[in-house]
Amino acid sequence: MDHGLGTGIRVRSVSKSYGGKRVLDDVSFDIPAGTVTGLLGPNGSGKSTAMRSMLGLTIADAGSTTFDGVPYRDLAQPGRTVGALLDPGAHHPGRSVRDTLASAAILAGVPLERARELTGTLGLATAERRRFGALSLGMKQRVALALALLGRPRHLILDEPMNGLDIETADWLRETLVHHAHTTGGSVLVSTHLLQELQTFADRIVVLSEGAIRYSGDVNELTSGRNATVVAVDPDLMRRALTSRGIPFTTDADGSRFAVGVDPRSLSQICIADAIVIDELAEDRESISDLYRRLTRGQYHVEGDVLDLR
Repeated sequence: MDHGLGTGIRVRSVSKSYGGKRVLDDVSFDIPAGTVTGLLGPNGSGKSTAMRSMLGLTIADAGSTTFDGVPYRDLAQPGRTVGALLDPGAHHPGRSVRDTLASAAILAGVPLERARELTGTLGLATAERRRFGALSLGMKQRVALALALLGRPRHLILDEPMNGLDIETADWLRETLVHHAHTTGGSVLVSTHLLQELQTFADRIVVLSEGAIRYSGDVNELTSGRNATVVAVDPDLMRRALTSRGIPFTTDADGSRFAVGVDPRSLSQICIADAIVIDELAEDRESISDLYRRLTRGQYHVEGDVLDLR
């Protein structure tokens, strides 16, 4: 496998509606090569739809996702390029753990020794003869993780991968994800609801609320430095100006008020350069908990390091 840095995963202008209801609204974000990115948002925010659309399991109405510049459908060896965990229970209930992993290995062109290696690493050795449908949630999660990691993929898309894992296995997984991203140049996307945990191993955070991106940027930028709050007369113009410069920002529910990851003076210079008319400009400091409360309009209550989804 080529371990050189690629472009990573890029999601561009993805929209999706069901029955006239917009589930994803012009969603764009990056998972740069060599980074772990956390995807956060309350129930119904569009996280699962976004992850499924990235893999072509849900067909978006508009937009695209590429892996090092290539759409998933055009990958020569998808199982060796992208590993995914979306639904740990979505496997044949009557098939044994051993046969489940062996079948996946054969389809992906992976040596059976790799399946045996993951069986031991993830504590599945004592359960390999058991039917998948008879496993506990935690054991199903381990099998799903083994399947995602089977082909030693460059990129990983994992939906709540820590669910049901014991402390030791969860620690191993966090260390594995960080090591993989930082040493091989892979891109890792992890959805989770554990704020403080995410801060310990993620490089970047993407926040989805009501189908729209509310924040996309480095974890450290959430609470560090002086930030600016601005109300733009033309929110779309402001959004384009910030995105083109790679400046992280969040918006409120109606999209007109921006919290921007630069100081007010720098932001005012951007507005002058791009002829952006503003109604208000001020300095802003907020905690990470305050940020999440604001971004999701109170759809969940933050208590300690756990997001209590309502």
